Amino acid sequence: MAESRVRRPVEQSVLMWAISLLLLLGSVMVYSASSVTALRQTGHTWSVLARHLVFVALGLGCMWLAARVPLAVWRDRLTPLLLVAAFAGLVALAVPGMPLAREVNGATRWISLGPVSFQPSDVAKLALVLWLARFLVVNRREVGEWSLLKRAAFVVVPLCTLVLVGDDLGTTMLLGVVFVAMWFIAGAPVSQVTTIGAGMLGAAMLALTALEGFRVTRVMAFLNPEEHATGAGYQTLQSQIGFATGGLWGSGPGASKAKWGFLPEAHTDFILAVVGEELGLLGTIAIIGCIVAVVGAGIVIGVRCRDPFGRLVAFGISVWLGVQALVNLGVAVGALPTKGIPLPFVSSGGTAMIVSLLGVGVLLSIARTAPRRRPAMSGTARG
Repeated sequence: MAESRVRRPVEQSVLMWAISLLLLLGSVMVYSASSVTALRQTGHTWSVLARHLVFVALGLGCMWLAARVPLAVWRDRLTPLLLVAAFAGLVALAVPGMPLAREVNGATRWISLGPVSFQPSDVAKLALVLWLARFLVVNRREVGEWSLLKRAAFVVVPLCTLVLVGDDLGTTMLLGVVFVAMWFIAGAPVSQVTTIGAGMLGAAMLALTALEGFRVTRVMAFLNPEEHATGAGYQTLQSQIGFATGGLWGSGPGASKAKWGFLPEAHTDFILAVVGEELGLLGTIAIIGCIVAVVGAGIVIGVRCRDPFGRLVAFGISVWLGVQALVNLGVAVGALPTKGIPLPFVSSGGTAMIVSLLGVGVLLSIARTAPRRRPAMSGTARG
């Protein structure tokens, strides 16, 4: 009897198909949402799309390479390098008068190297997941003890503080959620996780009210956007108008009115509003369904991985991508205050796109190179 052909596991196929659909739909919507702005700025409707496709190509290349790197190399060699790179970039942004720092819309989050710029806080997402997984595995017998939490704080607190100094409270809170989730998944007791979460929530509220006044304005606009219709609540209202205009079926590809200057950052943070206007509720559900498929596939990869490090990394990446998508969706529909967090694999972006696809590559590396749990066989063997 001929040998049966080895098939790719279902979770890997689901992951690849979902990513492919998101990148395809995202590219179409980036072009639609940015064509008017691109024409006004460069004289070509496709200039933003061209830049977006370059980063998609770079991200796919990074994903392909990452998938072929053994999990042990990620654990022992690449994790320290990524963490050092994240800290170096964030420290460089925190230094006053740093010539490489670039400010956009009042926030200093980018390091510019000639025509190329990158955002260290995006690198920090993957670096935190990898470092924390390694830290928890090495110290697995101490998980749940407060002394271990104090040791972890020597890395996590400075990392989050540097991201916050770069005026990125949204990413700071995302890092905090990833930390709490991975700490819980590693086996920490609920009481300790609850205490950590409450402390981080209190720190976030302090940062919200004490550091920058515009954040309070955003919260007030979130609570009552009509009173801030010409200011902080403008984007939220325009985004909601886009969803309402699209209805069930949408107005059709390219027919968005929001992109004609009514919705700032339409091709980045608020691209889901353009999806809702042009492709309707069904198109929005399709995007959300693909992201759910990516997160679900990552969780299944983690469940089936027998390596403790690989399991924690898979769960951490899944939490990171899922929470980031949830925050972007919440901002777009007006359920959360405005944050500059892109929709993974859909929004136009450089570092965010590359690092998100790099994270997918790590998931594929776990699925390909880590020992897997075999599904239980039904029935009993007979001799």
